[in-house]
Amino acid sequence: MKPPKFRYVAPRSLDDAVEHLASDPDAKVLAGGQSLMPLLAMRLAAPSILVDLQHVSGLDDIEDQGTSLLIGARVTHREIERSAMVAERLPILSSAVVHIAHPQIRSRGTFGGSTAHADPSGEWPTILLSLGATMRTVSPRGRRTIEADDFFVGPFTSTLAEDEILTHVSVPTTRTAWSFQEAAVKKGDYGLALVAATGTARDGVLLDPRVTVGAAVGSVRRVAEVERLLTETPLTEGLADEAAVTAAASIDPISDIHGNSEYRRKLVASLVRRAVIELMNGA
Repeated sequence: MKPPKFRYVAPRSLDDAVEHLASDPDAKVLAGGQSLMPLLAMRLAAPSILVDLQHVSGLDDIEDQGTSLLIGARVTHREIERSAMVAERLPILSSAVVHIAHPQIRSRGTFGGSTAHADPSGEWPTILLSLGATMRTVSPRGRRTIEADDFFVGPFTSTLAEDEILTHVSVPTTRTAWSFQEAAVKKGDYGLALVAATGTARDGVLLDPRVTVGAAVGSVRRVAEVERLLTETPLTEGLADEAAVTAAASIDPISDIHGNSEYRRKLVASLVRRAVIELMNGA
């Protein structure tokens, strides 16, 4: 199937990109295209204008800002995979990126595109919510920042307005205890369940834990019940078992052709247990 007709524009500045996007309510942003292009090919999306960001400067850098890394929307998954700075400052990203599809996809797909797509089975939304990242955007009304807790609001749905562009993601580097777990049929496939757990370890306990679940649920979400359980409690295998049971009871998993809700519930329980064990071993 061929995509529907659309007008293609490749602005050279962010101001021009915003102007093009705001010119038509059916205009769409093209970053890496690894999510949008298949939707076009299947005619599940029919934008009037595609606004390609590939020539817009200032969106393809990773900048160390002390307590965070500022990652441009056009930074590719492959660039994150190869970045020594990311490996040192945000190793959870380096650990997770190899689960994203295959090298060809990672070479084209972008950090910002995947984040804005808000796929509940995407690695970045699950991790960014756990890390408490902040999204930076621009629109005809100016610039704003959006906390990850407010950004992901539903399956493939974020709080980005139709005329708004995600330009950067500020990712805190202060949450030094971390674990990312993924269950998939095989490496590179869409995850059946994702779990990210982060916090600050001190004297064998976890401060300010944030535990998130993706893929197994309709929209990426935090599991507050598990977070309360882990807060300032000595990390033990017994606590890991309790966290697994609590997580399983706290979510409303989906059913689809890849697995029913009870299967996914068991996957989440197993991944949460693994995550707590990994946090314990690293504390």
